[in-house]
Amino acid sequence: MAKKSLIPDDREDRCYICQRRLPLHVHHCLHGSYRKAADKYGLTVHLCVDCHSQLHDKGIFDPELEEIAQITFERVYGKDEFMRVFGKSFRR
Repeated sequence: MAKKSLIPDDREDRCYICQRRLPLHVHHCLHGSYRKAADKYGLTVHLCVDCHSQLHDKGIFDPELEEIAQITFERVYGKDEFMRVFGKSFRR
């Protein structure tokens, strides 16, 4: 179960990208091998089915959400801790 989102402006009742309402999926901004850590630190956003599909099928929004996750994490825990936990930078 994902921790409550640390990402600013994420809401459980609206898509983070387009602001549409339910149904929503929880998307891990840092996914793949980073998914568990993203869960632990609340680096998730709520996405509607359409935006979530576009992200996974076409990569739309993915780099932006990765960067937002890193910036958010670093504001709370610092850059050194981000690098210790995730091992790479997602900043463009």
